[in-house]
Amino acid sequence: MHYFILQPGQIWGPAGPGARSRVVVDVLRDGVLYREQGDGPDRGLSRVSQGGFRQWIRRAEARLQGIDPDAGRKASPSAELGKRIRILRKIAGLSQQQLADGLGLSRSAIAFWETGREGGIQKHLAALARILGVEAEALLTGMADEKIRAVLSPDENDLVMLYRRLDPAGKINAQKWIERQTRNAAPAVEPGDTS
Repeated sequence: MHYFILQPGQIWGPAGPGARSRVVVDVLRDGVLYREQGDGPDRGLSRVSQGGFRQWIRRAEARLQGIDPDAGRKASPSAELGKRIRILRKIAGLSQQQLADGLGLSRSAIAFWETGREGGIQKHLAALARILGVEAEALLTGMADEKIRAVLSPDENDLVMLYRRLDPAGKINAQKWIERQTRNAAPAVEPGDTS
């Protein structure tokens, strides 16, 4: 399973010969603006939902090829990190104050980071990633890769296929919902268990 956060400037190269790479121009709340590599910066812009872009990545077996050199003009790495912190904090359902309390910092320190200023963030990365429920790599780069082997029943396979259609926020919300359901469910009694 691959988990990634789409970021402006990413270049996704498809596995098939002759297919053109896609450059992420901007990631919006309701979609992704991209251009095919070779098109000028003002030509060939297309828009698709984030889920649609991720489906293209899976279908085309695309891999992240690098970062478009022109993307550096759009935002600094610390601004991109701040954007990821803000997105992941909101997905986790935390206010800036709650995140600050979890890290033993002031709310203004979180606001400082979210506006793209580093201000001592390096020493807090591990705790920040833990509180936000992501790997440090995903927090820093927007990408994490984890391979899991499992044997699934048909209904489990259906759930996995539906889950894969969700954007990252939807996936996290689905996971939280399932966790709540399992906590609220009565313990299952195994056949033959007389305890």
